[in-house]
Amino acid sequence: MKTLKFYMIREFIPPYIGSVAFFTVLLLLERVMSFIGLVARGYATVVDLMVLIIYSIPPTMALTMPISTIMGALISVGRMSNDSEITAMRAAGIRLSSIFLSLYLGGILIGGISFYFTDRIVPIGNIKFRTLYQKLTIARPDISIGVHSINPLPGQYTLLVDMVDEKTGDLMNVTIFESREGKYIKTITAMKGWFLTEGADENIITLRLIKGTIIDPKDKTGEEFNSTLFKELDLNIPVKLEDMKNIVKTPRDMSMKELKEGIAGLEKGTRTYNRYVMEYHKKIAIPFSCLLFVFLGTPFAVTRGRSGKGMGLGIGVLIIFFYYLTLLTLERMGKSGKIDPALAIWVPNIIFSIFGSLNLIKRGRI
Repeated sequence: MKTLKFYMIREFIPPYIGSVAFFTVLLLLERVMSFIGLVARGYATVVDLMVLIIYSIPPTMALTMPISTIMGALISVGRMSNDSEITAMRAAGIRLSSIFLSLYLGGILIGGISFYFTDRIVPIGNIKFRTLYQKLTIARPDISIGVHSINPLPGQYTLLVDMVDEKTGDLMNVTIFESREGKYIKTITAMKGWFLTEGADENIITLRLIKGTIIDPKDKTGEEFNSTLFKELDLNIPVKLEDMKNIVKTPRDMSMKELKEGIAGLEKGTRTYNRYVMEYHKKIAIPFSCLLFVFLGTPFAVTRGRSGKGMGLGIGVLIIFFYYLTLLTLERMGKSGKIDPALAIWVPNIIFSIFGSLNLIKRGRI
């Protein structure tokens, strides 16, 4: 039995690691493409790009580690089942639960690692990512310019834009209000403009405006003003360190200890209280799903024939889909207080544990 346990683990590890790598890269692709855009437009260096990716890996792996356990179990057990190794083990009088025991222990180990990631590393990664991303983009506001909305810029400037050219990034029909002590003192309009990137000072935003007008009131009443036409104008906007927003920790960025302390100071039943409680229980429930997915996946991998193996993998994907669909649905209900927030997080695990137990009993009698 000792040899069998090591053999099962040895078969499980390669497909599990491969699944973690595949799903992690897949989920990171969208972020990486946006990061590449920052480098291409001169907002960040390649080193910044690599650091952003590194900070994005822990929260991504916190998701991919659990879902990869079911794929690892399906692939490894499916291969052994297809080669009649599982049949030979059962013919020797070994029950399925005993055959899969080492995989269950592996699921517990992965769950422990996932818990450490979720509780300690993910909060640090989230905070560091948002801090660096803000540092790279605060002086480059064209990244997040909203059309037909008020866009506050560092300093005393407010920007309105009718349209942003998707290909060039040019801002069309630009209006800028310069204020002092809460009152507008100058208005600048331009046909178009764009933020300069090459050779730009990191402490200054340079907005180049084309074909516009500067309206400068002569007095506080604004009844008299000077109007100046220009063909091209470079507007230098100073960026100060205090313009950086404080990175506030959200419940997702907290450890279990911090969440517990936060819960103690909140009024029970409020939406904020519910969020804290759900994040607290997710720190345990999501890592627990590492064991749950192994428990669910192994019976489906016990098939006969290649078509059955493929069907097992398909069922594994469906299990992952319905598990997270159920979790997200109940999470929304928990936030609104329709159901107990702690129960909202644990119900998917309870339902799928019962389903897995019944399926293992059924398969064990085949």
